[in-house]
Amino acid sequence: MKKLLKSKIILPDIDPDDFPYKFYKCWWSDICSSSNWENFAQLKKSKTAVCITMGWLLSTTKNNYVFIGDINFNEDGTVNEGGNSTVIPKSNILKLKEIKL
Repeated sequence: MKKLLKSKIILPDIDPDDFPYKFYKCWWSDICSSSNWENFAQLKKSKTAVCITMGWLLSTTKNNYVFIGDINFNEDGTVNEGGNSTVIPKSNILKLKEIKL
């Protein structure tokens, strides 16, 4: 753990034995909708949105990927909880790239 220069806060780091999850950049396709009135020709040109989620890949199932973007720590420096979770259907995933931290 590192100490900040101007305070006595100790900054914890991630221990791979305590937190074995890998960090990813995930491109995925999302639904787009609009409440505007539009002509049919324009509506037929509508497309889905390409999104990027970045986070630790916490789990995968037959149908989904579960990412978390944030973690917090116990006072002893071990990982406590995850937050900012995103569940993405596997069918929406366009690309996954592991990011080394």
